[in-house]
Amino acid sequence: MAGLFFVACSNDDDATGPTCTDGIQNGDETGVDCGGSCAPCEVAATCDDGIQNGDEEGVDCGGSSCSPCTTGIEIPATYVFERNGESTVSFSGQTTRLLMAREVLGLLRDNTSTEADIDAAFDHQEGAMDFSDDDLNASDKQVRNKTAGSYVFSQLLPAVASIAVKADFDGYIAEQVNEVFPFWNQVATEGNAGQLPDGSSTRYVNARGLEVDQAFIKGLTGAFVSDQILNNYTDPGQLAQFEDDNDNDVIVDGKTYTDMEHDWDEAYGYFFGVAADGENPVAALLDGGDPGDFSSGSDEFLYKYVDNVEANFDGTAAAIFDAYKAGRTAIVNKDYDERDAQADILREKIAMLVAVRAIHYLKAGASGVGGTNQGGTFHDLSEAYGFIYSLQFLRSPGSDLAFYFSRDEVLGYLDTIYNTPTNGFWNVTTENLDEVAEAIAAKFSFTAAEVD
Repeated sequence: MAGLFFVACSNDDDATGPTCTDGIQNGDETGVDCGGSCAPCEVAATCDDGIQNGDEEGVDCGGSSCSPCTTGIEIPATYVFERNGESTVSFSGQTTRLLMAREVLGLLRDNTSTEADIDAAFDHQEGAMDFSDDDLNASDKQVRNKTAGSYVFSQLLPAVASIAVKADFDGYIAEQVNEVFPFWNQVATEGNAGQLPDGSSTRYVNARGLEVDQAFIKGLTGAFVSDQILNNYTDPGQLAQFEDDNDNDVIVDGKTYTDMEHDWDEAYGYFFGVAADGENPVAALLDGGDPGDFSSGSDEFLYKYVDNVEANFDGTAAAIFDAYKAGRTAIVNKDYDERDAQADILREKIAMLVAVRAIHYLKAGASGVGGTNQGGTFHDLSEAYGFIYSLQFLRSPGSDLAFYFSRDEVLGYLDTIYNTPTNGFWNVTTENLDEVAEAIAAKFSFTAAEVD
């Protein structure tokens, strides 16, 4: 019988290709129906092995199982932001404009100034000798074009809104020169412009008792400073145009910052631009420091008064400073929802600051009605007038074009305390003043009684 020979065959499983759908690990699969020639096997996120696996979005973070990934920078203790070891913060233009505004105020208080002098300083042109400071004269900056000159007032609201506001301030200048200066050395009486004593100070008022210079400078707190902060440099619509460049870290030519970073810094500069310590202005302020340590004197706007608001609403200054820092951090981290949330905090706190000062001066004026210190009373009421005027520029949080107060409401308040009484402040009543103070407070979560 012939011999039988057996030949060993290869393992059938080794020769079989993976099925990828049979629920069995076969062929070159590295898992059941996955790996090898099949789709890659999903790897579970371990969250603690130093490897990005599973659906982790980063090493041991993100996805469905691990803690969220943290990226970007932390909020700094002070307003200091750097890129490659260089500061990215710049708000020198805002410091310049704040100093210009103070010099315009100085001209309004000098009865040798002409209307042309003051108009030129308000509408400064590069190289014109309008100021006592050569650096200001050489600057191409000015105040008038930034008065009701924000993104909102120049592009979103009807043009008449900005035109009307600028006309108001031009009118204050003309009124001071033509109706107050000629009677500078005369004693003011009801219906007649002139001067009134107020302790060691002298107040110069128009025929209706208004210090026009106070209406001008306190009105700029809203029309100039608050408008630029709230309606321009922190406005989401204004900032949205820079999002692509900011996402890609596009640096402005010759600078260290992105456009969006710079816009936020400019908003910061309008609040803290003349602080002695621009990186940490609140600590010095709350420790009793001067709001501005410049040769031209203290700040005349928001920074000057935030310390006063602390007396009734503790934490306001810190909340504003923190919102500026957190918003700038969010821009660096490209978190635009957080940026806008911080802008809303600025809207809320700055609106409260302006409203509280308006109420404060209304109440101070009311306490003096019928008293012997008319100069002091009229001074308080003039400051109230300017802060009330400023209310129309305050944006409501979480809104596109909603404001705390309309222009018509504001003009109505001014009618009540100034235009309707026969001779303005000479005849205003405590009832008039209390009515307006209560109406302003009603827009907020505090009462007029809470304001000292």
